[in-house]
Amino acid sequence: MFKIGVEESVERAERDTTNSVVTINRSALAEAERVGRGSVEPFPFGVKDIVYTKGIRTTMASKLYADFVPTFDAAVVSALKRAGGVMVFKTNTHELASGATTTSSIFGPTRNPHDPSRISGGSSGGSAAAVGANIVELAVGTDTAGSVRIPASLCGVYGFKPTSGKISLRGILPLSPSLDCVGFLASHPSWFSRLTTIFPTIKGDLGNTRGIRVGVPSWVDWWGEAPEEYASLVERCVHAFENHLDRLGLEWVKVKMDLAERVVWKLLPHIRLAEAASTHLDKRESWGECFPDVRRLLEKGLSVSATEYINALATRREVYTELKRTLKGVDVLATPTTCITAPRISEVLGREDGAVRAVLTRNTVYASYIGLPAISVPGLTVDGLPLGVQLMGDRNTDRHLIELVKTLE
Repeated sequence: MFKIGVEESVERAERDTTNSVVTINRSALAEAERVGRGSVEPFPFGVKDIVYTKGIRTTMASKLYADFVPTFDAAVVSALKRAGGVMVFKTNTHELASGATTTSSIFGPTRNPHDPSRISGGSSGGSAAAVGANIVELAVGTDTAGSVRIPASLCGVYGFKPTSGKISLRGILPLSPSLDCVGFLASHPSWFSRLTTIFPTIKGDLGNTRGIRVGVPSWVDWWGEAPEEYASLVERCVHAFENHLDRLGLEWVKVKMDLAERVVWKLLPHIRLAEAASTHLDKRESWGECFPDVRRLLEKGLSVSATEYINALATRREVYTELKRTLKGVDVLATPTTCITAPRISEVLGREDGAVRAVLTRNTVYASYIGLPAISVPGLTVDGLPLGVQLMGDRNTDRHLIELVKTLE
């Protein structure tokens, strides 16, 4: 039995105060009734507003797509529906999924369910806030450089990025096709176990979840390099994270990953920016209608050279080889999901592509760069605000990672 049924989810969506819900599916109750006549119990879910939903507007939170109504469901939506899911509402996102704050949106900023003066994170901020506000237990997001895990951390919910390429991206507006990944926000990790039956491509042996050895990459200790306005908070969050690992009774060690430290934060932007500019090149004449931060990022992509782009793609193999060596000594990697808790909306507006973006994505881009599964687990609190712990495993160890999270739960 699901804690939140379809009817209750619709009612809660209509009373939403976080600005996470942007379009309600007015056929949801009728769809739930049809599903209920079969052999499965209907369950509600929300969908990020860059994911196509047949007959229901999908705006990408942008003037460029404000009136767009898809003629088919995205593959991920179709799969959830076949399993008894009912799409109850579309969730707010940063415009074109191109930001970490969900403040640049034609619907306005999404507010954090723990403090409405603060951001929800992004770009799947609406999906995370809807789960955090108990409007729904499961929501679809997308993750290119942390867009599921960042808002999961800031909103105190679970965020799952599967191994890249395991779930079809058909029917989802691309941002950076070689980095884009379908992801999920949930109230409990048992939802992720259920997803492995809905999406059998999410593979991996269950493996041992007892007595594991956790590796904490040395690149989490970067507060000395962090922007001055965030340095103190970054340091406190890292110490809180390490204390949390101790309280859980986990055996953990610092691991040095020299190549990753040298190249990941330099090279991933070459891929992300170049591919985003290429993806939206057909609308270049309309880029001026985008929010300033989104427009600036699109324009930056035009300046990435072919040599920079090709080198960034090629180096992923070397970084992955380094990971394989590292995993001979530890079972999983762990970091704070985000280096900071949620900033205030007033501190972010107009600065979305500045220091806050670099800080929020600091610990999430590694898994995106080499396509690892990663889960943000709630449980930490710093200054009264939630902060997630990110667990990362080798490619195709999704099920083991999920079971590990359930064990910790």
